[in-house]
Amino acid sequence: MRALLLDALTGLKSRMAPTLVTMAGLTLSLAVCLLLGLFCLALSAVDPKIPDAQRVVMLTFKGAVEQPGAWFTGSPVAFGPMLKSRQLPLALISRCSAEAMTVRMRDSTQIVSVLAADPDLVPLLGLNALHGDLRATLLRDDAIAITPDIVRKLWGELPLPDALGRSFTSRGKAYTVTAVIPPFDPRGPWFGRHDALASFSMVGKDFRGNIANEAARDAIHQINGRVFARLESGARIKQLSAWMRDAFTASPLYAQLPAEWRDHGEAIAFGGLRLDQLPFDGEDNQLRWRLLGAVGGASVLLLLLAAFNAMNLQAAVLLQRQRETALRRALGANGLHLLQLWSLEALLPLLLSGALAIQLAWWAAPAIANWLGLSPNQPVADPLPVAALLGLALTLLALLPLMLALPASMALRRAPAPALQGRTASEGPWGRRLRQGLLTLQLGGALLLLALAGVMAMQHRYLVQADRGYQTHNRLILSAMVESDMLPNLDPFIAALKQHPAVSHWAFSSARPAMDIGGPSEMHVSADRHKLGLRMTVVTPGYFDTYGMQVLAGKPQGAHGEASLVLDAKAAKALGFASPQAAIGAVLLGGGAWPEEGKEARRVVAVIGDVKQESAREAAMPQGFLIVDQPQWDLTVHGPDPQALRQALEQLWKDHGPSVPYRIWTADEQRAMVYQQEGQLTTVLATVALLAVAVAMLGAYALVADTLRRRRTELVLHRLHGAGSLAIVAQVARELLWPLLLASTIGLGLAAPLGQRYLADFVERASMPVGLALPLALAALFTVFVVTLAAWRHIRLALALQPIAALE
Repeated sequence: MRALLLDALTGLKSRMAPTLVTMAGLTLSLAVCLLLGLFCLALSAVDPKIPDAQRVVMLTFKGAVEQPGAWFTGSPVAFGPMLKSRQLPLALISRCSAEAMTVRMRDSTQIVSVLAADPDLVPLLGLNALHGDLRATLLRDDAIAITPDIVRKLWGELPLPDALGRSFTSRGKAYTVTAVIPPFDPRGPWFGRHDALASFSMVGKDFRGNIANEAARDAIHQINGRVFARLESGARIKQLSAWMRDAFTASPLYAQLPAEWRDHGEAIAFGGLRLDQLPFDGEDNQLRWRLLGAVGGASVLLLLLAAFNAMNLQAAVLLQRQRETALRRALGANGLHLLQLWSLEALLPLLLSGALAIQLAWWAAPAIANWLGLSPNQPVADPLPVAALLGLALTLLALLPLMLALPASMALRRAPAPALQGRTASEGPWGRRLRQGLLTLQLGGALLLLALAGVMAMQHRYLVQADRGYQTHNRLILSAMVESDMLPNLDPFIAALKQHPAVSHWAFSSARPAMDIGGPSEMHVSADRHKLGLRMTVVTPGYFDTYGMQVLAGKPQGAHGEASLVLDAKAAKALGFASPQAAIGAVLLGGGAWPEEGKEARRVVAVIGDVKQESAREAAMPQGFLIVDQPQWDLTVHGPDPQALRQALEQLWKDHGPSVPYRIWTADEQRAMVYQQEGQLTTVLATVALLAVAVAMLGAYALVADTLRRRRTELVLHRLHGAGSLAIVAQVARELLWPLLLASTIGLGLAAPLGQRYLADFVERASMPVGLALPLALAALFTVFVVTLAAWRHIRLALALQPIAALE
């Protein structure tokens, strides 16, 4: 074995260049696949501290009649006490919701994100405290558990045990710290990131967030939290739907719901999820996994292309080693001995490529996780999961026969005698066609990935530039990090803002149209009983000029003594008005939480052009804007000079603004963030596509080099018989013509339907000539350019051949 290993190392050293080329392609492709596996494992993992997680279920609910068929990974928290009262085979039924509290820290006022929970959630989900009693904390209305980060913000570098017993205030109420908890595990079933844990009984009274008040907490139709339970022995998750339906219809509030919520039809449904199913459920998660699936397919294709390239190079190497192979066989080596040697020569670079891929993936994982927006506490590659390493090992074992079987079988069929006489055989027409076929697969795969990356790039460009009914250029948004009903006095800041020459327009709003794509909906009823759910945004009068919205009728300004409402054109039409002008002066009743009818009279003072604040994946809702004079928590400013505008806004807030945390964004940045996932996927796919192109370029380079080596004398004879430069170029290029044509047929033939399927997921999309045909054409041209570039060096060598070369 030692001699075999030394022999293999000697052979690899003599063929260092093709070995390094093979290793580079395999290392990059294996690293890409390993990174994808690491992120899939991280995103699908369940918090390991949860006891018997397979038996823990979360209630789900479908009750939004304005979005038929939409399931939510949440439910009305009222189901908690409703199910507890029915003596079902469910243990530790507990509720939680994402809330917030405003706290004065050492140097500023900040919002603390609070997970409000029932005490039974502690044993159910395996919650633990670093110091103090967590379950006792959730039994008190004046106690709270906080993370070490909040301890530092409140009291500096205080030892964590010393924080117990200390207190702070919010909304005039004192809270005593009775537990210090570790940061929430991102693999847990939470609503985002939290910094504190407190009793659910304070929701709607002391906290503001998902649940606005006690009425909302008790509502049976508002999806405002999550309810968990553990299935007892004999209970099945399929039974949850019937139990929830029975509790729903038995509630005293059931009779108060609109008729469409009581028909038990498509508008409302109930269900449950195991915690290990939660990472895969919900529209956002399902979209994420579809995108990861697309990247996974591209990564596997890249790995196959690298393997084909290694197979191609291996076939060329064994063809060149015919005399060496014949000598070994003459000295007594049989086919098995040769296979052992060749297998070891292929295995050593493969193992080294795997080791380098592990190092590369481990090094790149944190940066990529940060780029993807994952929590710093999300375990991705430190330590490397055993499942990922096992998957890599199995992949390497599968690649070895794939890379070696065909070249080895071709080499073993060669007769030793002619090679010993110096007459080495060529690979023959079938060998050449095989290598052309491998190149066809490489080019076709690269072309497919390039075309799909182009389709996604064009769609992403369309998404961030499409007309949404408002302008984002030269607009800055200042978001104050404070609860909406606790916004401090902004009069000095507003007075200074009005006078600054860099600011052309400004306005406050309760939502950012470029970013907040899921706004609240309210039922509005016209005088002739037209009912419509409007997405509502509270704004100050300058909002429409600030965002450059087109006013079709009326004047968007508040009226003294009555609520003023601005509709967009599709809302006015859906409410039964024959024209935008006909809506002016009409009084609508609104203000109720969906789906209840409100009783607040609101007069329509203006109608603007259609506005689309939702993502392009969803149909835009009818829009309503309630005009007020009071500041809101988002301020938008517009001016001709973006740099001067930012400097002015920062200085004005520093000089006249309140001491609360804030962030300044451009409206363009916020709009791009809505489609960040699409942009990231485009970047990843384009990177994989370029790697595939590089691998295909190596394949084309190797094929042309081998063609020149085999047909050197033939090309010289062509030159002697008067062939010109174009004829010589045609002779060399003919080797690449069929691979290019077949690759274009395969790659573009697959890219067209896949691109159409991707675009079909969007309500709004780029036109087919721009969004589909153009990327496919550009991908084809780029592939031809890359192949030409790969072959150019050898074409120049062919043109430089001298007639005397025929005698060599």
